[in-house]
Amino acid sequence: MANCKETISVGEIEGNHLNATYSPFGNQSAIVFLGIPYVEPPLGYLRFKKPRPPISWDGVRETKEYKAACMSDPLRTYKNGVGGPISEDCLHLNVFTNRYCMEKKTCSVMIIIHGGGLLFESAAAFNPEILINNFVGQSRNIVVVSTNYRLGIFGFGQLNGEEEHQNVALFDIMEAVKWVRREIKNFGGDKDRITLAGHSAGAALTVAFTNSPLTKGLIHQQIVMSAPIPNLSKQSNFKGTTRVAQIVGCLEEVVGFKELSRREMRRTYSCLRSKPAQSILDAQLYVLKNSTYYFGAPHVDGQFVADYADHLFAAKSIYPVNTLIGTTTAELRKTQFLTDPKNSEKKSDLVKNICEHIGYELYKIPEQFSKQCHNYYMAQDHSQYLSDDMEFYSQAALMADAHSSHNTKVFLYSWNPENLKQKCSYSYAYTGAGTAYRKIFNEPSPHHSEDLIYVFGTSRGPFTPKDYEIEKVYSGVFASFVNSGDPSPSEEQPWLQYTSEKKEHFLIDFDEKLKMPGMRENYYADSVQFWSSVGPKSFEEHWSPSLDTFHITNLIGPIASHLENRSMDFDKTFEFADAMYYEREQFLKEMKSKRRVELEYGDLKEKRIDLRAGETKSNGGGGINILLVIFAGTLLAGILYIAFTHCCLHYKTRKGYQLLK
Repeated sequence: MANCKETISVGEIEGNHLNATYSPFGNQSAIVFLGIPYVEPPLGYLRFKKPRPPISWDGVRETKEYKAACMSDPLRTYKNGVGGPISEDCLHLNVFTNRYCMEKKTCSVMIIIHGGGLLFESAAAFNPEILINNFVGQSRNIVVVSTNYRLGIFGFGQLNGEEEHQNVALFDIMEAVKWVRREIKNFGGDKDRITLAGHSAGAALTVAFTNSPLTKGLIHQQIVMSAPIPNLSKQSNFKGTTRVAQIVGCLEEVVGFKELSRREMRRTYSCLRSKPAQSILDAQLYVLKNSTYYFGAPHVDGQFVADYADHLFAAKSIYPVNTLIGTTTAELRKTQFLTDPKNSEKKSDLVKNICEHIGYELYKIPEQFSKQCHNYYMAQDHSQYLSDDMEFYSQAALMADAHSSHNTKVFLYSWNPENLKQKCSYSYAYTGAGTAYRKIFNEPSPHHSEDLIYVFGTSRGPFTPKDYEIEKVYSGVFASFVNSGDPSPSEEQPWLQYTSEKKEHFLIDFDEKLKMPGMRENYYADSVQFWSSVGPKSFEEHWSPSLDTFHITNLIGPIASHLENRSMDFDKTFEFADAMYYEREQFLKEMKSKRRVELEYGDLKEKRIDLRAGETKSNGGGGINILLVIFAGTLLAGILYIAFTHCCLHYKTRKGYQLLK
């Protein structure tokens, strides 16, 4: 039996032997090291700063149990009804290996980035036995590493001004990968065979990692499962961070959201570093529930996140790596409420409203986008797919196109679409997570994380015999990709590489003999075509007063809440979900009014140019004067309207600030 002690660059560690015994296909043995610090703990003056190298220790450090999760809501993080330990001293990783790898020193490596909306969950959420069974064991011989990174304001917070340390959670992940490259040979892994894998928010972070100019050459492959690729902004999270700073007494409320001077910035961060971590977390949870503010995606910082993902993908300026990417058919279905029979009379107006919000916040020609969006999603009852098309399917194709344009291999999959949309003969025996994914709407299967139960085991329920068989086959697809760069389930059923022309993808479902449908073409062809051709995006970043980025969930939640007269917006109370609805509706009116003025000004300008020669000769410029009067009157009316609505909106938003005291 292999020794459970191992020496790494900063000291000696002692792990455990662990057997995975749950599978009917046999027990699997592993050697595990849990809770290894990969950087210096981000405590005190290191809070909100980029991670520093780990501190060495004397003696033997015991690494036999998971360590605390990063600062987050423990109930959401542990999903066990009672919670678990949380701490700022959370930057640990876990290694799962076996005797074969420890002896050969050549095993492939998979690093798992957990999901949780960048606000909760932890590497401790993964059941060690499932990771061992699906990847370390069954002669798959993969060294698995799972890692924590800072969450919420601790990992993605920013204030409106310059500060050296931004998006520190992304740097946490980069340091974890560097640790793996430096140390993994001690655990039997090959540093030149590293796959970075993530699901949901973990997949979005995986994409951010491989899109970064700072990470070139650190990994060789990526697995991107159900990634909600966000619309990034330079301002993301600064309003939420500002409100937290105000609540804990580190920033005066009268400051609002103005850009801070360097001196104000340092003073505010110094104050925040002096506060207990729990106080800051409590303030963050309060803001998420009892205000119109949100925390979300990383921001474009010019360092790790060098540019908007749209620009990076379009310019093919990413660092290409072999990629396995895929989605489930139902994902989150935030717009499913549009198909409810009770909303049938309002449906057209609701779709129009959603399309106008997207158009006026994200597109250069908003009225054109809004019309095309409304027409497309009202046709053939596509409305329930609107949010998933925008957030998941079009983005998966865009990413696959970007990576496949280089000399790399891209494989795309779709989990069980025909069973849901076309009622084909394939039907898998899903009995796992069940109602764990039906917290708000009654979503159809397969939902956002349902396939994950067969891979990493998250939110897993009791299995039937067929579920164990599916787990063996489906996890084998991912293990095969990690080991060989080819996810083909068998020689008889090869998985073809994706091309932008045919958009090949592997359809995953299981008949009674566990046979899968296999290769198909034209992945979500109509939706991908719509979102790729609907018009140029705008990156001017004009947001509603409480927002600093666009996220489809933060648009749909308030609309659905207002419609249902109860909160449908994640953690927010109905009071603030509804307040967000009215705020965004007022903001949309402002944007439409501003756009009308712009168009009228443009039309008058063109008419003035066209008429200048003829009118000047005929009446000494009288025509031009009339046009100028009309233009001046129109412009003045538009300015007065915008000023009036802005004042009203500012008053309403200010009232929201006062409620947060």
